[in-house]
Amino acid sequence: MTGRTMLEQFETFYEEKTPVELKVTGSIPAYAAGVLYRTGPGGHRVKTEKNGEFAMSHWFDGFTQTHRFELVPPGSGNSITTVRYSSRHQCNEMIEKVRKNGTFEEICFGQKQDPCQSVFRKAMSTFHALTKSRQDSGLEDVNVGVTLHDHIAGMPTARKTGSPTTDSLWLKSDNAWLQEIDASTLAPVGVCTQQKLHPELKGTLAAAHMRTDPVTGDYFNYNLEFGRQATYRFFKVSASTGKTEILATVRGIRPAYLHSFVITEKYLVFCIYSAYYAKGGVKILWTKNVVDAIDYDPNEKNKWLVIDRRHGKGLVAVFESDPFFAFHCVNAWDEPSATEEEGKTDITLDISTYENLDVLKRFWYDNMKSTSPSALNYAGPQHAGRARPSLHRYRLRSIADNTISVTNAKASKAAKLLFAAPNALSVELPTFNSALACKPSRYIYGVTDRGNSVFLDGLAKFDTETQTSKLWIRHAQSPGEPIFVADPEAKGEGSEDAGVLLSVVLDGKAGRSYLLCLDAGSFEE
Repeated sequence: MTGRTMLEQFETFYEEKTPVELKVTGSIPAYAAGVLYRTGPGGHRVKTEKNGEFAMSHWFDGFTQTHRFELVPPGSGNSITTVRYSSRHQCNEMIEKVRKNGTFEEICFGQKQDPCQSVFRKAMSTFHALTKSRQDSGLEDVNVGVTLHDHIAGMPTARKTGSPTTDSLWLKSDNAWLQEIDASTLAPVGVCTQQKLHPELKGTLAAAHMRTDPVTGDYFNYNLEFGRQATYRFFKVSASTGKTEILATVRGIRPAYLHSFVITEKYLVFCIYSAYYAKGGVKILWTKNVVDAIDYDPNEKNKWLVIDRRHGKGLVAVFESDPFFAFHCVNAWDEPSATEEEGKTDITLDISTYENLDVLKRFWYDNMKSTSPSALNYAGPQHAGRARPSLHRYRLRSIADNTISVTNAKASKAAKLLFAAPNALSVELPTFNSALACKPSRYIYGVTDRGNSVFLDGLAKFDTETQTSKLWIRHAQSPGEPIFVADPEAKGEGSEDAGVLLSVVLDGKAGRSYLLCLDAGSFEE
């Protein structure tokens, strides 16, 4: 996958629309056969028609590119010998507009804006970006590519013609837009907003990481609408009927940036971090990006909202904890209340936390390139704890299924911190054995950031029982999110980590990327 330097990897517009066969070294077990999809930032620099150059400022705003690895089942034997790769950009119309105009006028995650523009021009262009109908936009005129989900049962198609199909994938970001792409060609086929699911989902923001029930396939997310009072709407899309149900509508809490959440068999759990959109969201009209519009209050507690998802009870509990920020929750499950209160439930959950918002600033491109002086503010042993995650486990205790409101929950219960793992052992982009979704799980896999480079520098397997980690670290190798593939023959006790991990790794020395397959148990290639 392209022989380029690490700097060029952030700027490449290379794509491989026709599948090519990759060289396989070592052994990939036959049970790992299937298709691995990865999506995220592609290039971020565009040559303009006026011989200039436009560049996105933040890694999260890089122009979306989707990658497809097909691990072909072996005709005989126990190892996969054929892997095919293809890729495609998803926002070519948007890139072409930037090429012609030399500017980008819409709200981004962290794009730095021209300070010479007037306040009036900023407000007018921002209002246009917030309200224009994406249903009427071109299929490639959106930059939606933080997460990717395969066919969502019950999800209506965004295609202008046709019906829902199992050949669709959905791209999501931290806004309410969804882009539908073809699972084979990766070509965009439709664009919609959450309002296609339900007319009340008219807010502009949502979680990039939706959740699906591991048994029913029901799809869960939230929608945040700005206004005089921010409105959170938590909803479910039924896999069996395709109907969308608003599970709870919550006001009275400041609008916060929420990237992910967790579900259990009974509940949705959202942590409202002390990372708020300033001035009720109005500040984003000036900054035109999320990063500069968020304020962090280290003296204000985080609030945990517990939403009933089975019996229509809405908000049933509010907890508080010391403040932190997070991108990614891991897993959660219900247990009988440890206080032995009849009919009440405890929730245990894992989450990858940060002590402040430095991590948002770390992913400006200037802070990620080894050639940039500002990158030294985040790399090396002197900055070992800055903008690096710590895995936390919490217990939310004695939850009763009684409807409450935020206003009558002033005396919120305390979320109990069970452990906080050291930065050196913790992971980001956390994953686990998905067969244990909504059930107790022991192992968490993810990428490490130990300060050895200006980017991600290894993989780790964190054991929540022993609170120790196994590491895979190679010089100048920057892995992506590891995906666990279970060994179908492994059953019973001790089989949670029986399988392999697949991760796309950027080789900073060779200037190319490769697909890594690790044994999840031994953590060896």
